[in-house]
Amino acid sequence: MDKSVYKINSNISWKLLKDKVVAVNTDNGNYYTNNYTSSLIWQWVDQAKTMEELALLMQEEFPENSDSIPQDIKEIINYWLSEKLINKV
Repeated sequence: MDKSVYKINSNISWKLLKDKVVAVNTDNGNYYTNNYTSSLIWQWVDQAKTMEELALLMQEEFPENSDSIPQDIKEIINYWLSEKLINKV
């Protein structure tokens, strides 16, 4: 699995509200609301976890979905990259 580390871009302001992360791009005003699982991944990205670590953490959290977790993480990371919410370190 990919050992890349990602970080949240400096122009992104975010807050955890209950169990969901709300992020705002301060450059263009776009905002994003993450569901529970995406919010977990977001918080771990903020802690500079590798893709491999993200997958392991998600498998611990959701063992019943362990087969689809690597692809799910890849999809959300690629989406955040395309929206310029995060970047590769």
